[in-house]
Amino acid sequence: MERALRVEPFGDAVEVRPGESALGALLRHGRFVRHGCKHGGCGTCRARLVSGNCELSDRTSFSLSDADREAGIVLLCSTYVTGGEVVVDLTDVMELDAEEFRAGRHVAEHVAEVAAIEPLTPEICAVRFRLAFGGELRFAAGQYVEVEVPGGHDEWRSYSLSSAPFDPRNLEIIVKLIPGGRFSSMLDGRVRAGDRLAVRGPLGQFAVRMSHRPMVMIAGGSGMGPIRSMLLDLARTGNRRQVTLFFGARRRRDLFFVDELRALEREHAWFRFVPALSELEPGVPWDGELGLVTEVVQRSLPDLRGTEGYLCGSPAMIDAAIRTLVEAGCRERHIFYDRFVPSG
Repeated sequence: MERALRVEPFGDAVEVRPGESALGALLRHGRFVRHGCKHGGCGTCRARLVSGNCELSDRTSFSLSDADREAGIVLLCSTYVTGGEVVVDLTDVMELDAEEFRAGRHVAEHVAEVAAIEPLTPEICAVRFRLAFGGELRFAAGQYVEVEVPGGHDEWRSYSLSSAPFDPRNLEIIVKLIPGGRFSSMLDGRVRAGDRLAVRGPLGQFAVRMSHRPMVMIAGGSGMGPIRSMLLDLARTGNRRQVTLFFGARRRRDLFFVDELRALEREHAWFRFVPALSELEPGVPWDGELGLVTEVVQRSLPDLRGTEGYLCGSPAMIDAAIRTLVEAGCRERHIFYDRFVPSG
């Protein structure tokens, strides 16, 4: 190969076309790495440059710190091989395993029609799609899709699926509304029911593992999306494992799907739902748990030996939840999580 990119720790090399970014080459060859905007703005596709001749675009000026550059960190979307083989290493800079890296070949792109946009909280809404032309997206509960930003010139945003896998034509995502967000800000009326958007997937390895162990699920904010998908799938497939869900929010108005989750709790003896608020609002009644969601888990389940953990939310919440579960006896290898880093 005249130009090649080798990715460690997977030992996989792909051919790179002249003028093609390292990220573009990987996606073209059916490989997957975490990425967002593709234009150096979000800083998601980080890698460590090990060796080789390449040019680095100046589009990363706001995405990489001086310390990053001194450590050899590059963004794959802004790295161009100029000749020979360039070697990059994802170890310690991107959470990705070999199975996920090679899963890109199974990703398909679909045309999806916006069926509805429903506000769930002042900062979160649900967007429902129906795949056009009879398309179906087969996915595992917990996986995510990428949605193309309208007019974004091949710009995509990642959202976990909150719908259940048994209806592969009708999809739902949970979107956190971020001021100035490239996709989320368009839900102010610029994207509306009837519009058609490109959606591709499935992506990700966050999914329920087959075992006999009871499950402890912890969700924060829009992290409820993939957790809801898992619960709907468990209910549909006749689950018998005990599941306890802790849903943390700041205020009462930040909780959503509460009625649905309460109904699921009434219908299935294996399921327990524990919402928790970290802040009480004057005049708003609340008789549930108070405190950070990890504090509520600690109080409610002090002994978690022999359990599995499924976590979804902000990086800070994930880190705190892992510590809480491990301190209570859950083995770290039995904890699975999806960190949400909002890109809008």
